[in-house]
Amino acid sequence: MKYLASIILALTLTSCASQQSKIPGTDINEKAFELNPVKIDAPTMSFEALEKKIGALNSYIGSYPPRFVNENERELVYKNWLSLVSEAEAYNKVNSNTEKSLYLLSDLYRQGHNMDVTGSAEKALSNLDSCLFVNEYSIPCNFSASYFYLSIGAAYLDKAEKSLSILKNHYSPELNHEVEAGYVFLYLYRQNVPMAKKQINLFVQTFPESSRVAAFMDIKKNLGETIEWKQQ
Repeated sequence: MKYLASIILALTLTSCASQQSKIPGTDINEKAFELNPVKIDAPTMSFEALEKKIGALNSYIGSYPPRFVNENERELVYKNWLSLVSEAEAYNKVNSNTEKSLYLLSDLYRQGHNMDVTGSAEKALSNLDSCLFVNEYSIPCNFSASYFYLSIGAAYLDKAEKSLSILKNHYSPELNHEVEAGYVFLYLYRQNVPMAKKQINLFVQTFPESSRVAAFMDIKKNLGETIEWKQQ
């Protein structure tokens, strides 16, 4: 679980043995949440409103480790997230598994996985499969898929690469910030040091103002001929 984050943390932190029971980089204890949304018959929000509110949660739970100031903030985010799950499930119920409704669910459950909500990983996988079945070239679903597949282990790397390739072709000849960052993670996970270094160089040259530049450069400094880490 959270394999990619473990790799990057191993490359950038000297020791995290004392934080095994903490969310990495924080003093907040790890905690599993229950997946128990309230069932409602119809959504009270439009697709646009739901998408905006789900997107706002990415600053907290868009990746792993999640970013919380304290446990109270985490509880508030969880409650907000759970209410959005209720809304998105109702939206999907009314809209009969459309690309839009499945995208909302897949992204929410991806966030839930980052927050350690029990059962979210399985829900994210199921909704991504359904969304990409409806439209293999769905841009929002392939973005959600690339983020999620890169976070859950080696068995999903080929799927992550497929989604990244679809996204890269979509934006070509322009380079997209999130897609190019995804390729950095892909090469790191595959332990392909030459390609990881090359991709980091491309990313830094193309997006010099990105907040990811410092972390990627730190990772590059720690890359030797091979990458050694333990999967957790």
